[in-house]
Amino acid sequence: MKIYFPIGAFYPSQIGGPCNTLFWHTCALKSNGVNVDITTTALGLKDGEIELDKILKKECGSVYYGSTSSISRKVLKQIFSGIPSADVIHLNSLFNILSIISFFYIKLFFSTKKIIWSVRGELSSNALQFSRLKKKPLLFLYKKTTKNVLFHSTSEKETAEIKSVYGGVRTVEIPNFIEPSKRRADIVKKQFLYLGRIHRIKAIHKMIEGFYKSKEFMNSDFKLIIVGKHEERHSDYYEEILKLVTSKNLQDKIEFRGHLTGDDKEKVYAESYALILPSETENFGNVVIESLNQGTPVIASKGTPWSILEKYKCGFHITNKPQEIADTVDRMIDLSLDTYNKMRKNSVLLVDQEFNINTQIDKWINIYNNENSK
Repeated sequence: MKIYFPIGAFYPSQIGGPCNTLFWHTCALKSNGVNVDITTTALGLKDGEIELDKILKKECGSVYYGSTSSISRKVLKQIFSGIPSADVIHLNSLFNILSIISFFYIKLFFSTKKIIWSVRGELSSNALQFSRLKKKPLLFLYKKTTKNVLFHSTSEKETAEIKSVYGGVRTVEIPNFIEPSKRRADIVKKQFLYLGRIHRIKAIHKMIEGFYKSKEFMNSDFKLIIVGKHEERHSDYYEEILKLVTSKNLQDKIEFRGHLTGDDKEKVYAESYALILPSETENFGNVVIESLNQGTPVIASKGTPWSILEKYKCGFHITNKPQEIADTVDRMIDLSLDTYNKMRKNSVLLVDQEFNINTQIDKWINIYNNENSK
């Protein structure tokens, strides 16, 4: 069986969570005997990091990285040759140009070809507000051509979003899985951590307001560490939150560290007291699993699908209203050492039992086999 992935960005790019998720996913498929072909671009790659415009044999399968950050003639050639020989095509964005071209090429010339489509949070009402005029015509066309498409969601919330747009289409609900990084033994510091994009949909401004309202935070040695970068088009939001920090006189309490990857990222997870994800909406939130894997509890907003944090007693699932953030931060800081250490143990337990790709990949293989046999 051969699965083909046309993807806008792919590991070692760190342009978004799916870069890593799909790398772990394809590695696990290949190690279980599934043939994997990937076509991607240079988006998010560092100069000289990867050989471009060449098919590379890797632990995740055969990967072709185009030499530009978007579509190119050579990437198109790879797509047009990769689709016919594949048993199933797995798309991973509704609006990336590689997915758009692949989908309509399949519909025009290979209409019976099976498609699995991971929507990656792009159908949430918040996400659809951005570039709405460009997205609306595409969604209209997709609605007319969803035969042979199995939509993949990562949560009940995302399944509902798919159904609200497409009605009674076929869906499968599977969370993102990870290849757990080596667990570190760093000393935990008095710091909360935000790690992710600097974007309004992440509600960083509400998080800052929340920490400002937290009496325990303001009267303690705790700090808030913000790790991430912003795209040029979101510079206004970055400037807005910098001004908010200054207006609240929080320069000594909030630290911006830019973008971190690899060991540096794992270290900041491991040494943090808790991660906070205050997003307006998330289809999943890979940072939650990555944090839990290092034993670091998580505070996640109800715009994210992380109610399981409460079940495993390794974090809190709250609204992202500043006062509720403040109350939860107070609660976290006031935890006894024994209770906090139990939360850390439960964090690792949740990853091992629910989200390890090595024990969960059979779920995906069964789906691919089922689609291939139809």
